[in-house]
Amino acid sequence: MFTAAITGTGVFTPEAVITNDQLVVAFNAHADLFNAENADAIAAGTVEAKSQSSADFILAASGMERRYVLARDGVLDPARMYPSLPARPDDAPGYMAEIGADAAHKALAQAGLDASDIDLVICAASNMERAYPAVGIEIQQLLGAGGFAFDMNVSCSSATFCIQTAVDMIKAGSIRRALVINPEICSSHLEWRDRDCHFIFSDVATPTVI
Repeated sequence: MFTAAITGTGVFTPEAVITNDQLVVAFNAHADLFNAENADAIAAGTVEAKSQSSADFILAASGMERRYVLARDGVLDPARMYPSLPARPDDAPGYMAEIGADAAHKALAQAGLDASDIDLVICAASNMERAYPAVGIEIQQLLGAGGFAFDMNVSCSSATFCIQTAVDMIKAGSIRRALVINPEICSSHLEWRDRDCHFIFSDVATPTVI
């Protein structure tokens, strides 16, 4: 039986930042618009008015002061309150594959390996941008990695399941090296219009060479 070890890690962080103060300004403006548009229903008791938020509330509830996102303009638009990420054609890399590959290069460099040294690429995330052929295969092609690739979606435990799967394959001798990539674009499925949760998630990609 072989022993598995983590030999390289990295991270991709988007450039765009949304501070608590910026998010509160946008959300409170959205809440004012919602309350004005639904004034009659709110007065009748059939619709609940939206409460204002504050930077202090967000910090107390989450400990967060800022979050990094791929696209912030749509999030900070009170009339929209969700990211504007244009759909890409089928023959172009997806957003998840792009940020995953960026992060993977850093992990490979730390491990002192080339992509061709990798036998397995697993993309593990809570939500997948594309179902076919697989985000992992897109990343494999972008990197020029060898071997095979697939996706794993096990909600918040995707990364741990994925690492364990790679470790088991290495111990069994079926592969020598694996690249585990966890690209998350949580800003695209977060409900930014909900005061109780709109501040929690953001975007990132973390790779591990095993």
